Amino acid sequence: MIAQILSTGDEVLLGDIIDTNAAFLCTRAKELGIAVEKITAVGDFAGSIAAAITEISHEADICLVTGGLGPTPDDCSAQACAMAAGDRLEINPRALETMQAYFAEKGFELNLENEKQALLPSASTVMENSAGTAPGFYLQINQCVFFFMPGVPAEMKIMFETQVKPVLIRRFGLDDDIRVERLTVFGLAESTVGQRMNGFNEQFPKIRIGFRADFPVIEVKLIQHKTGHSSNTAAADLVRARKWVMDRLENKIVSESGRSIAQEVGQLLICQKKTLAIAESCTGGLISNMITDVSGSSEYFVFSAVTYSNDAKVRVLGVDEVTLVEHGAVHEQTAIEMARGARQVAGADIAVSTTGIAGPGGGTAQKPVGTVCIGVADAHTAEARQYRFLFGERSRNKTMFATMALELLRRRLVAVGKTA
Repeated sequence: MIAQILSTGDEVLLGDIIDTNAAFLCTRAKELGIAVEKITAVGDFAGSIAAAITEISHEADICLVTGGLGPTPDDCSAQACAMAAGDRLEINPRALETMQAYFAEKGFELNLENEKQALLPSASTVMENSAGTAPGFYLQINQCVFFFMPGVPAEMKIMFETQVKPVLIRRFGLDDDIRVERLTVFGLAESTVGQRMNGFNEQFPKIRIGFRADFPVIEVKLIQHKTGHSSNTAAADLVRARKWVMDRLENKIVSESGRSIAQEVGQLLICQKKTLAIAESCTGGLISNMITDVSGSSEYFVFSAVTYSNDAKVRVLGVDEVTLVEHGAVHEQTAIEMARGARQVAGADIAVSTTGIAGPGGGTAQKPVGTVCIGVADAHTAEARQYRFLFGERSRNKTMFATMALELLRRRLVAVGKTA
C-alpha cells in the first residue's frame, strides 16, 4: 500500500504558511496502517498540479490532496484533476446542493463565483464539507485513488475524518479497530526521549510507538491495531506498554492523556475550584495566550498584566522599588512580588509570573540571555526559581519561559491536590 500527499498553493511554496495539513494527514494515515512515502508541494498553476497528479497516479495507490478548491481563479485543483484524468468538468448536483444548504444556514445566497466550486470532474464522487463552502471529491486515475480536500486546516480535518477515512477503510480493507494512547513530555530533548524508548519494539512488537515534537513539548503515542487479538489480551498488552514507557520517562510526563500543559493546568484549576492570575514581563502575554487557547478557560482565568517596564511592575503589581534597585527586574524576589501583586489585584487564588531576558540583547555575565525567573504565589506560600536556557533565538526563549512557567504552576497545583 503506497500513499502520497500532494499539497497545493503558492503560499506553501513561498513559505507564507507552514504545511500543517501534511503533518496531520501523515499522522492519521499512520494510525490507519498507511505509510506515506512522499509529500509533494506545487503552486497555484493547473498545469503543474496536473503533472504532479499524473506522476503520482503511476506511483501510489492513495493520494491525499489539499488546497485549490476555493472560488477564486487561482483555485484550480478540480481543473487540474480533470486535465490529468482526461475528464471534463461539470456542475455536480450534490455538490451544489450542499453548498446551497451551507450558505442558507449562514444567511447568505450562493453567488456565481462560489458556484465554480461545484464544477468537478464528471467521474468523481463528491465529499460534503460541513465546515465550509468547498466540496471535496475523489476519483481513481490509473492505479491511484485521489482524495481532494480543502486547504483550510479546520475544514480539511473534518472532511478527512467524516468523508475520506470511511472510504479508505471500506475500499482498501484497512484496520480501523485501533487504540491510541498519548503522553505529553516536557523537559527532555526528542533524541533523549527516543533513546529512552530503545527496546520498545522488541518488548511490544504488536504496538507501534511514535513521537511528535512541538517545541518544547514532545508527544509520545502508542498505537495498537487490535485485529487478531482478543480484546482482553490487547488491553493487557497496551497497559504493559504504557507502564514501560512511563517508567522510563518518569517525572518528565506532564500529561498522561496527551493534553497540553495549559490544558492540564486548566483541569487542575477546575477540579480544585481555583482562579488564576498571570503577571508577565519577558513572555509578553504568551502565557495568557496559551491559557486562553483552552476552551472553557473563562471558568478559572481572571486577570493578566504584561508589566514590561519597571515602572509598570511598581504601579500595577506593587513591586517594591527597593527590590528593583537592589536586585533588578530579573530576580527571584521580583518574580515573587509580581506573582503576589497579580494575585492580590485580581483577587485570584493563585498567580504565576515571569521576568527574564529573551534576547538577543540585554544579557550580562551575571544574567545572560536565556535567564528567566518564574514566581508562583497562592494564599499560603510564594516562591520563585531561576532558570537559564541556551536557546539563542528570542521566540524559542519566550516559548520555553512560558511553558516552564505553566509547568511550575502545574506542579504546585498537583502538590496542593495531594495535600488537600
